[in-house]
This record gives sequence, C-alpha cells and structure tokens, in this order.
Amino acid sequence: MKNNIFLSIILILISSCSTLAFWEDDSDGEVIEPVALQSFKNEHPVSIEWKKSFKGENNLGSFRPSFYSGNMLVADPEGNISSLNPQSGKESWKINLDRELAAGVASGFGKLIVSDLNGFVIAIDSETQEIIWEKNIGGEVLSKAVVSASLILVKNSVGELVALSALSGEKKWSFRSQLPALTVRGTGESIIENGIVFSTFDNGRLGAFQLETGFFLWDAPISFVEGSSELENLIDGDSAPVIAKQLIFATNYQGNLTAFDIAQKRPVWNANASSFYSPIVANNMIMVIQNDGSILSFSLANLSPSWTSEEYLRRELSSGAAYKNLLLIGDLDGYVHVINPMTGITVGRKKVSGNPIMNIVTFRDFAYAIDQDSNVVAIKL
Repeated sequence: MKNNIFLSIILILISSCSTLAFWEDDSDGEVIEPVALQSFKNEHPVSIEWKKSFKGENNLGSFRPSFYSGNMLVADPEGNISSLNPQSGKESWKINLDRELAAGVASGFGKLIVSDLNGFVIAIDSETQEIIWEKNIGGEVLSKAVVSASLILVKNSVGELVALSALSGEKKWSFRSQLPALTVRGTGESIIENGIVFSTFDNGRLGAFQLETGFFLWDAPISFVEGSSELENLIDGDSAPVIAKQLIFATNYQGNLTAFDIAQKRPVWNANASSFYSPIVANNMIMVIQNDGSILSFSLANLSPSWTSEEYLRRELSSGAAYKNLLLIGDLDGYVHVINPMTGITVGRKKVSGNPIMNIVTFRDFAYAIDQDSNVVAIKL
C-alpha cells in the first residue's frame, strides 16, 4: 500500500500519467528536453469555435465530457456539472454537488453518473438534475463510469470492477483483480459489446464478463512481467480496450499492443508498446501513442507495421482521437496536432491553450480539447 501511495505521488508531481520520460538523462546527467516542433504543410487548418473554463485541476486527464441527447455534459473536479450546446458552448443548466469529484460524467438511459473522492458513485436524473441514488464502492474511482440500461459499471483504485443497479445503486456483482505491488495511478474504462463486459486491469490482463450476471468468461495477458524489479514490472492496463475487425485491442504500460480474438478467447497478435491510452482506429489503421511521445501504427488489414513517428518525443502527448479520417493529438504546450494516419505526416496544427492538453474527444462535426486546468476548447477542421 505504501508503495502504491509513493508511486502515485511521484506520478502526480510529473503532472500527468502520459509519460515517465522526464526521468531520463543524457550522458552528462542533464534532463532531456522535449523535441522542438518541426515545420509542416498546413493541409488541414484548425479553427477554434469556442472555449469554456471549468474549475479544478484535471491532472490525470480523467475529466472528459460525455454527450447525451444532443447535449454536452461536463463535470469538473470541484463538483460542478454543466450541460452545454456542443456547437456554441452555450450553457443550458448547471448544478453543484458540493463535493470534490474524481472523474468526468458518464451519461445514458436518462441518467448522469459521477463519482467523488470518497468512493461514492452518484446517479442524477438527466431531466430534473436531482440525485436518484448514491453508493460507496470502497475505493476511489479514477475513470468515468459505463452506463447500460440495467447496470452502472465502475472500477475503483483497489482493482475492483463493480456493477451497480441503474435503478437503485445496489451492488449486483463485482470482480477484484490481483493488484500488483506497484501500480500507476489511473484506471481504464470498461466497454460493453454484445452483452459482454471487457475490462483491463492493473495486473496487465484483459478480462471478459457477462454483463447481467458478472459471470467470468475468460481473461488473458496483454503482456507478461519480464523485469527484475517492481518498477520494471509495472504493466498496468490503464485504458479502455477497442474493438475493430472482430478483434479487441488493448495496451498496457511497459508491455504490448495486443489483439484478442473474441471467439477464440485468446490473444492472437501483439507488438511491443508502452501506453496509458486506448489505441486509435482511423482510416483502416490502428495507432498507439506511447508514453515517450512516439507513435506506432499498424494496418488493420493484416496487422503489419506501417509507420513510426518520433516527431513528438517527450512532448507529453494527450490521448488521441480519430476525426474526419485523421488523427488528433495534443501536447504539453497546448497545441493540437493533425496527423495523416496513412503516412504519419503532420498536416495541421494549432495552439489552443496555454496549458497541457490532456484529452481530445469528438462529437459529430466537432473535436474538443480538454486541458490540465479543465478548460474545454471546441475545434473544427
């Protein structure tokens, strides 16, 4: 437990779970600087449509907005939840829960779901904005919940996946993974596909469960422990898996990008990779943003390597997003970069914030960059 707390403090001090590369020195003991930005051909100009500021620090990048019934829902660390017009940024309503929140808002089936720093999961009626129920799940929730018609899925900081009744908040089932001696502060969202829940865990494995019952179906490693020390054996899976071409892809830290065959219930392909982020699928390519700022790409047709980019080494890249068949990423200086997924070449760039970009999400014709100070910037190409 002390080891977990110590490592969490270290990772908070470096401001983001996106990289550990700041500890690297050159031969003279000097800290290696981020790579300077290179010139590029601006084929896809980025325009800023609107900006809106929220309260609190988004250090882990866990405060991402969600979209429901055509509205944009934003929660901030200080307990504010707002509903915005995604096109104009105009606020339609705002409430304050008078408590510190741990992650962004999830939405669906008439409910908004948030969690606080004390481990309470809170369900709010999307029409009346009144609290329906709240339930303590015994550990801090570090990622957004996942909402289905009958269940709310949340993962806590002690490695437990919990399913709560969407109606009452009653615990319906749970699964606790074996927590390693050291973990990175953060956890990935689960996904639901055809009545099956897929979730990554801090022990570097992907698990599959029946949604309604929690019945354990199978699990398999994203990668194996290979180091000789606890730090070398950090292989946390801290991102949501992604389904593409009838395969499910998952990444972990100091591990792999691994493809699992859902029917065969086993891994069928992998490539060395180290990432806290979900893979991005765009233009029949799958791409991984690594902790050091390099980007790997593979063809979805045959999973062969395509291009590798080191243009953004040590620039603390954000999570990426597919947008209009292009790849969007943010960096420590507040830039959003537009990359051609077929070639890895930068084709657009815009400084949209004075703070590090933590996440980029998309909805319809817009993309949204969320920075470390909980500002949201709407952009278009």
